[in-house]
Amino acid sequence: MLKGKNVVITGAGRGIGKAIALACAKEGANLGLVARTIEELNNIKKEVEDLGTNMKVIVQSADVTNFQEVMEAFMTIHEEIGFFNGVIANAGYSRMWATHEFINEKFAEILNVNVLGVFYTFKAAYPYMKKDDKKDKARFIITGSEAYPNAPSRLTAYVASKFAVVGMQKAMSAEYKRENINFTMVLPTQIDTRLLRGKKAGDGNKPEHVLNPWDLNDYYLFLLSEKANRVDNGLIFTYDFQEVKKLLAEAPSGKKENWEVFKDFFEEKAPKSYENVKNLGKLVDFIITRS
Repeated sequence: MLKGKNVVITGAGRGIGKAIALACAKEGANLGLVARTIEELNNIKKEVEDLGTNMKVIVQSADVTNFQEVMEAFMTIHEEIGFFNGVIANAGYSRMWATHEFINEKFAEILNVNVLGVFYTFKAAYPYMKKDDKKDKARFIITGSEAYPNAPSRLTAYVASKFAVVGMQKAMSAEYKRENINFTMVLPTQIDTRLLRGKKAGDGNKPEHVLNPWDLNDYYLFLLSEKANRVDNGLIFTYDFQEVKKLLAEAPSGKKENWEVFKDFFEEKAPKSYENVKNLGKLVDFIITRS
């Protein structure tokens, strides 16, 4: 699906970023992987190389809150793999406190990683994004969160950051509409990562409602694929698409071959999710095809 494409991922050392990297490699993409911990990146590089796809994997250590480091990392990746077809701003951070007790420095740190980090990622990537073909636009994908719009308590800094990047995406989509760059966001529910479960992540004992990082792969692959060339300023709420998957399994024969025949059934059974999904029928078709 991504043969010959070049994809750069921040926060690629573990969790969602690692899962995306492996999924993209299996689909033929060359990879630029960025995270703070080079040991984790080297481990992922070996996993990708062991797949035997013979795709390039360039790893670079950088802190997304340090523009100089991000700029140098992206420059090096560009020199090795060429212009970027897709950039995934995936690095994230959160802590939980009552708002009046929140440590000032931690509040700022969360905003810096989750907001400034997205800005730095785009600014550093922009000169190297492949913007010369409106039939195959460059993709800038942000990992958001169900914290927008749900706003859970005791996560004020994280919530503020996730509301902020939705606004950033809308503004950037309008600003760069004529430059062949699409901006989209995946907004997951709870995922079995260190962000949620600390060092227990991946221990096989996650609560049933918590998704695995690789459960998100289809969303990122779709957004990177040619099928999403016209999707811009799109918000993919994974809760809604979990509803899609659930109802696809329950739909009667003849109601789930594609979006056109499934949508009326889906609207009847899950009208709220339907409103969030109705403009993303191609993603539903993508999910049906891959399942």
